[in-house]
Amino acid sequence: MFPTAGVVKIPGQVLRGLIARTGFAISSEESRYTLNGALMLLKPESITMVATDGHRLAHCERSGEKFEGVSGEMKTLVPKKAMDELKSLLDSTDAETVEFAKDESTLFFRIGSRLLTSRQLTGQFPNFEAVLPKDNSKSITLNNADLNSAILRVAQFADERSRAVRMKLEKGEVKISASSTEAGESEDSIEAPYDGETMTIGFNAQYLVDFLKAAGTGEVRLELKDSQSAGQLRPAEGDDYKYRYIVMPMRI
Repeated sequence: MFPTAGVVKIPGQVLRGLIARTGFAISSEESRYTLNGALMLLKPESITMVATDGHRLAHCERSGEKFEGVSGEMKTLVPKKAMDELKSLLDSTDAETVEFAKDESTLFFRIGSRLLTSRQLTGQFPNFEAVLPKDNSKSITLNNADLNSAILRVAQFADERSRAVRMKLEKGEVKISASSTEAGESEDSIEAPYDGETMTIGFNAQYLVDFLKAAGTGEVRLELKDSQSAGQLRPAEGDDYKYRYIVMPMRI
């Protein structure tokens, strides 16, 4: 039964946008129980979704919305399966609003005439605020499509297990390379306005591609501190979502 109290109306396209930007970062490891879902954070004037698998974290906030009946902050862990279902429902509907409610154990999402129910994940979602980088002072802006195709080209030569690609920031360019004993090595270079110190950092190619696909077209900004610290990616132009993606570096 759909609860009568505590129903929150969420704009359908906003929820769809949040799921598309975070859902792929949810852990699929059964043992990481609290990571098998995304954290949905409702405040009176914003909605945020956070997902992580321990190696990367997607954080997306949409402000400027009005959520009647929400005071303080309302935290909900939404299981991956429910996120996927919601996305396909929202892809195939023109309903403008999702009605969301929950009781002790169940989540309810009503979209038009459809009702999706899901068990609520219990447990403590990690303290993601602590992971968000504060002092990534090296910043470089790159064209999404150029970066994506360079990573995909080079990643064919990456070690199959680690999927690691190297990014070397040099004056005026970024070199992306990968090598493995079986496939040999490959390097690609992208011109970029950078005049900081030279630095090399390794990332899982798939993690980068996942973000670039979700971020859409245009330019992205890569913000780094050093080769041992998490990198942060975000769309360079402001869109309606405050979107940040944090990736742990790999040893290369």
